[in-house]
Amino acid sequence: MNRGFDETWIEQLKSKNDIVTVMSRYLTLTQKGKNFWTCCPFHNERTPSMSINPLEQYYHCFGCKEHGDVITFIEKIESCDFMTAIEILAKNANMEIPAFKGDQNLQKRKKQKEVIMNILAESARHYEANLYDPSAKKAQEYVKSRKFTRTSLNEFHIGYSKNWTDIVTFLKTKGFSYEDMLASGVVEYKDKYFDAFGERLIFPIYNIMDECVGFSARSIVPTDYAKYKNSSNNLVFDKSKTMFGINFLKKLKQQHNLDYIIIVEGQMDVVALHQAGYKNCVACLGTALTPYHAKQLKYLCENVIVSLDGDSAGQNATVKTIDTLVEGGLNVKAIKIPDKMDPDEYIKANGKEAYQKLLDNAMDHVVFKIYHKLEQYDLNKIDQKAKFVSTAINIVNELNTNSEKQLYLDVIKNLTNIPIEILKRDLVSSVKQDSVEEKSHIEYFEDAQLKAVKFVLASLCFKKEYANFNFDLRKYLKNPSYIKLYDILLSYHQSNKAFLISNLFDNFDVENDVAIKELIDYNFEEIQNPSQYYEECIWKIREEYLKDKIKQYTKQIDTQADNTQRLEILKKINEIQKKLKNKNLED
Repeated sequence: MNRGFDETWIEQLKSKNDIVTVMSRYLTLTQKGKNFWTCCPFHNERTPSMSINPLEQYYHCFGCKEHGDVITFIEKIESCDFMTAIEILAKNANMEIPAFKGDQNLQKRKKQKEVIMNILAESARHYEANLYDPSAKKAQEYVKSRKFTRTSLNEFHIGYSKNWTDIVTFLKTKGFSYEDMLASGVVEYKDKYFDAFGERLIFPIYNIMDECVGFSARSIVPTDYAKYKNSSNNLVFDKSKTMFGINFLKKLKQQHNLDYIIIVEGQMDVVALHQAGYKNCVACLGTALTPYHAKQLKYLCENVIVSLDGDSAGQNATVKTIDTLVEGGLNVKAIKIPDKMDPDEYIKANGKEAYQKLLDNAMDHVVFKIYHKLEQYDLNKIDQKAKFVSTAINIVNELNTNSEKQLYLDVIKNLTNIPIEILKRDLVSSVKQDSVEEKSHIEYFEDAQLKAVKFVLASLCFKKEYANFNFDLRKYLKNPSYIKLYDILLSYHQSNKAFLISNLFDNFDVENDVAIKELIDYNFEEIQNPSQYYEECIWKIREEYLKDKIKQYTKQIDTQADNTQRLEILKKINEIQKKLKNKNLED
């Protein structure tokens, strides 16, 4: 899990990046007792619920359950990958990153990635300079017609591709190979090497680290080809994981000025909103919003307003976008722009104040979906009204709680004038509700032995005074993660090294390992007399193990024809029953 780095070096890196010191660069921390507290940066809150433990070197939010070590924090707050987080922390500590010991192909890709990033950075600067060249009159006239300000041109580093060969020649003079040019997506080949974005207006695409990772190019003259052309997916660019304008969101968040995010369709809308004072907006790049997009946005802000185009296609896309965002755990609202306009057109025609009113009156995502369906039916016709009610009921049925459902049933009632009691009966009798109720009636009882194992392991992890290694727990464990954890804990104990909770993040994919995540989140406050409970758990683990042995031996008796063998098995069962009776922990 150290992903190519020696465990000792990772520990040294973390020891030189004290978690309190690092987090204080991003957040305001207040010490209470032994721990420090702050408002969680990963969800909106007014009262601090994130605790930072300087002794164990990890953080935990009691609100949204986010937790991790200093590396995890940098990954999440900077929205970067593990390698980038390591580079940031190594730079902080003035440490040299050692030779990579993991997948050599990964190291090779890392070097290639660096070359591609250099090509993209050089290309972005070259395209930007082109826009101000006397030969770029077409592009200059186009940006004037779109009312781009000089500030916007500079902020977004908008550029221009003058012809089909200029960028190839430029990159060649910079010493880049044709192979690397092709890998970057800036250059393509068909009989000869040429600019992939020839004679188009260039919008550089920046990642959350403010690095250029690709381009979106717009045709400025009528053409048979697509109006927009984006970089093709490569080593550094994946449109399903990239959003135009996300680098500005990060800056706003660091300035504590990000209350909500506006999602629009294209980069022209992003530029228009920036010019109107809305720097909290992003756009997908010719693709539907993905779960990865939603996850990235959630780390920046939980509140989102979807503001896609007002035409039919835009409104249909809004519904799909809403579903992805809600599944990603965000608070979602949506607006419908009148007259089938896009945000750029609407602001130019009506001004910022009118657009702000749309934002202020943005509909809750469920209400938006209900009204979106309403447009497809004529409520003056009985059959269509019935269909609308059925469709709207299904939308409400997707909600989790009865109180939420009640609120939205009122919306349907107001639209249809159907009494609320009738709508409630429809809700209960719908097929979807039946399936939800079936699931809700399934009760999950945690296995007694598993419950005991969790408490014992959590106690060992948090070094509780009553926890010890007098009882060999390993052979009673079934979960591979628990076995691995116990071996790590025992190793630290035998070598007299201090185990820290932050060490868990070096050895496990905590985010995706529910078993380990539950141990970090363990609530010891629910346990009365924990010392006694620990001893009871040790016995419960042993007891369940012995009972399972009896079941196994009993099955053997049923299949054993030889009486002598049957007597031997019965003897073993009797011995186990004596141990159970005497609560004997010895093997």
